Amino acid sequence: MNSFKIMVVAIIISILGVSISYARHHNERAWVSRDGLMHLISDQRAILRDIAEKGNSAEDAAEFIRAANALSAMFAMIPSVFANDDLPDISRAKPEIWSDWDNFVATANAQSVVAASLAITAATSGLDAAKSRVEEIDCGSCHDPYRTED
Repeated sequence: MNSFKIMVVAIIISILGVSISYARHHNERAWVSRDGLMHLISDQRAILRDIAEKGNSAEDAAEFIRAANALSAMFAMIPSVFANDDLPDISRAKPEIWSDWDNFVATANAQSVVAASLAITAATSGLDAAKSRVEEIDCGSCHDPYRTED
């Protein structure tokens, strides 16, 4: 009977270990998605800033429109990559994301609209009109309340 109890305990420990490993893997996958999206957003925003600073060709205008549209789509994806409230140790996300979910989503969506409007402005009024509005993309509107310091 003693060996049976030991075997049951060993099986339970094994199951718990697999469950913890899966949970850790799931948390890390969620973090990888979030981190990847944030880096892509940063890259596209840098393209807009570079073009705003020194771009003036038709190619620059086309790239500006492409980057602004990409940013709009990426900002719209933010709620989906934060839908689960997983916070692995490496995450800089604050729990306030989920306790203030509606505002978090509204803020991400507002940035999506700003980015789309930059693309529209560049396409309809020209690159110069859009360049002056690049700083309307405000990553701090989410990072300040919802991300820990670097």
